[in-house]
Amino acid sequence: MPPQRLIATALIALAALALLACGGDGGEPCPEGSERYAQYQLFLGRSTADGDEVTDEQWAAFLADTVTPRFPAGLTVLDGAGQWRDDSGTIQRERSKVLWILAAPGDETLQLIDEISEEYERRFHQDSVLRIHATACASFS
Repeated sequence: MPPQRLIATALIALAALALLACGGDGGEPCPEGSERYAQYQLFLGRSTADGDEVTDEQWAAFLADTVTPRFPAGLTVLDGAGQWRDDSGTIQRERSKVLWILAAPGDETLQLIDEISEEYERRFHQDSVLRIHATACASFS
């Protein structure tokens, strides 16, 4: 089972709570002083198919040339440590990066997220990138 699926299971509850906190479907207004954003979380595994690992330098280059130009207004990157049980029952562990982006909702933003995911998969020979998309109310005060 791909590590992204198992990480997703652990994070679905977190995403559901975030949705509930902001009215879920976007039907309820955000609290005064905050605005509604599309919230994306991308879980980017650092292990490659050939047994290597995406280095800090490779990650920094990807962030600079692929992510930042698409979201220059800001984003957050967290270090992660994922684990999952493979088909043989062995627990596998993998370092990861979690990319957290708040942006204007819409198809254009979703396209930018797709481009980031596709480039990460291509460049670092990944099977997939776990993506969580939710709605959030946020304020910058």
